[in-house]
Amino acid sequence: MSDLPAPVFPPAQPGHNRGPSLDSPSLLAVARWRRAKADRKPQSGIALRMQLRRAGELGMAPGSYLALRAFCGTDIRAVVFMPDALGLRLARRLTLPDGIRGRLCAMRDVHLLCFAPPEEPSDLFRADLTEATGCAFSGCAPCPPSLLAWSEARAAARRLLDPLRLPGAAVLLVGSGEIATQLYGAARLGGQMSPAEFFGSASAL
Repeated sequence: MSDLPAPVFPPAQPGHNRGPSLDSPSLLAVARWRRAKADRKPQSGIALRMQLRRAGELGMAPGSYLALRAFCGTDIRAVVFMPDALGLRLARRLTLPDGIRGRLCAMRDVHLLCFAPPEEPSDLFRADLTEATGCAFSGCAPCPPSLLAWSEARAAARRLLDPLRLPGAAVLLVGSGEIATQLYGAARLGGQMSPAEFFGSASAL
């Protein structure tokens, strides 16, 4: 039996008629998993220690990071948050749970990116989010209000990644729902986790 960690598949979502099936695991996920399994080589102690340290920099459990690394075949260079992934609340100003704020501020050597709610200007949302979290977000783009044609969904995600020249495989998407899953698949991102999976107990409101 293989000791390779279980793949990080996005949560199952209903399919739609504007592109490939959104059912989990997708063909993209299966292909990446098979490639990672075939290419796997025994890790040296130094390489393993480096990956465990990287898991700490991202605030991820070692098992979750090693599984994600094996699945996408590269290190995570950016984390994209969907509008509902950060537990944001709009009162007189944008607020979010202290646990999520602390988790974001503890992350190191990774780009923080976000999708803005469709009705809000991206630049203003990014400024409000930076003020609320105390973290510098490297980019922000409008979140699609609904499912798109597959090529349009890819373009929506690439608008966020292209300014930083980020390959899709090096990007983790934090969010749930069919729009998040379509963006993950259309842009061939490295992985997708729900807010509860990524933040753990810190995501409780």
